[in-house]
Amino acid sequence: MRGGGWRGAMMGLAVASAALTFLAVERATVTADNPTAYAMDMAVVGLGLLTLWVAFSRLVRHVRDLGRLRDALAGGQLRGRDAAWLTERRDEIGQIAHLLSHPGPRLERSPSTRADKSLSAVLAMTDDPVLIVEDNGRVERITPAAVRLLDGTVAVGSDIGDALVPSDVSRAIERARGAGEAVTAVLRRADGVELSARVADLGLNSGMVIAFPQRGQGGALAVASRRSVPLKAAGHPLPLGDDEPLAATPLVSLWVATAGSVLGEGPVIAVGTMRLVGSRVFRTVSLSVLIDPVGVVAPEATARHGIDGARVAGQRPFLAAWPTLAETLRHCVVVGVGVDTALAALARACGHAGLPPPSTPSLDLGRVAAALDPALANRPLAAVAAAFGVSVADTAPDDPFAPVFLQAALAAALIPRLAERGVVTLRQARELAGGDAAPETAAAT
Repeated sequence: MRGGGWRGAMMGLAVASAALTFLAVERATVTADNPTAYAMDMAVVGLGLLTLWVAFSRLVRHVRDLGRLRDALAGGQLRGRDAAWLTERRDEIGQIAHLLSHPGPRLERSPSTRADKSLSAVLAMTDDPVLIVEDNGRVERITPAAVRLLDGTVAVGSDIGDALVPSDVSRAIERARGAGEAVTAVLRRADGVELSARVADLGLNSGMVIAFPQRGQGGALAVASRRSVPLKAAGHPLPLGDDEPLAATPLVSLWVATAGSVLGEGPVIAVGTMRLVGSRVFRTVSLSVLIDPVGVVAPEATARHGIDGARVAGQRPFLAAWPTLAETLRHCVVVGVGVDTALAALARACGHAGLPPPSTPSLDLGRVAAALDPALANRPLAAVAAAFGVSVADTAPDDPFAPVFLQAALAAALIPRLAERGVVTLRQARELAGGDAAPETAAAT
């Protein structure tokens, strides 16, 4: 911040101050015998020096604020006290902060106008059902054939989960990312009809393409009846070790709700997951699964997470839901606040169902946050997330699965903070958090 412009301004102020001082000495000599003239000259000189002092102090403060803004934006997002400091500013610094932290739609990855028009023209000419879906799950582009195929349940700007079963889409995009190329998948519509599709990943934070290939001269779509087709997930191509860079390690936020009156006890009635890599959270790659415990949900449990017996009655049992859930945890480091309690609840449920327990590395975000700021020890998820600039306002009101996103966003916020401390691997993060108590009010409820 203090480059040539800063040095030039300081030199100019110094020269002006020296000139005024020299002028004051000269005038004092000339008007020494005239008190009135002397007083007027000194007042003018004093006013000039005061003006220079005010200009100097404002310039110093401006440069200092620019430096603080630079440091606040170094992590890519305004957080904590820096965000509060900039909220009320209406000067140039506040406007710059607003523009940088709230960019226009698709500012970072918008294609050129020509490329955008070319893509629109290509999609307008094709008769195939094709969708381009943003990373947050919103439909960016869709062909008329896709609208017809999905019975008009999807449009530009709508959520792909309104037209297709989210778990099917999540598994397909996971396979495409793991394979590094387009994969074939079976995606179910909301009414249960299954569609043969090709799914391609467009890269981190860039969404995906879903195409439904046609068969035969008559253009009959590859639509299956209401049958069950298992999807085989591709394994992650990279080894998952404690010494791999944390910013490049596949992570999954895990949240588990149980039916018991005690935190983390009783049958599992809901599981939520969300994938992230480094500071990038993939809302599309998420699961929100309700499970019928075939029993009573304690009122204390409903008070904790908002899910009652009527909401889970008739849902899949744990034995039927576990294969999909296990797939989302596979080849990932499981993260969450109180994540050990969540994994223990899943292990007990697996034991009751005669299944092997999950065996996956984990990292407790509550312990990590407490290691960075001891005042956050044993604090609830919302308070810990807010301390790192993650707001509950980013989630839907009264959504019991809101902790899934909060934990994922918290993990994304913690990774650059850990890097500032020289903590760049999973092993180092575990060692940092090893001695701190962790709140257990989020990952398992």
